[in-house]
Amino acid sequence: MTAEIFGADGIIPLLYVASLVFVIWAVADIINQPTWRMSRGRKLAWIWPCVLGWLVLGVVGGVVSAIYLTTVKPRLRVE
Repeated sequence: MTAEIFGADGIIPLLYVASLVFVIWAVADIINQPTWRMSRGRKLAWIWPCVLGWLVLGVVGGVVSAIYLTTVKPRLRVE
C-alpha cells in the first residue's frame, strides 16, 4: 500500500491532491477578504488563475495559490 502511494505512479496523484488543497485554501481566503481590503475585481483576478490553472494544468493552480498565500496574503494583514 505505501509503495503504491509513494511510488512513481503514486506521486503524481499526490501532487494533484496537494495542489487542490492549496487552491481551495487560497480561494476560501480570497473570498473571505472584506471588500475594503481587496476589491471584487482584484479577488476575481486571483480566483480565476487559481481555479483555471488547477482545472487545466493541475499543479499550476497550486503554484498560483502558493504565490498568493505567501506574497499577497501577508501584505493584506498589514493594511
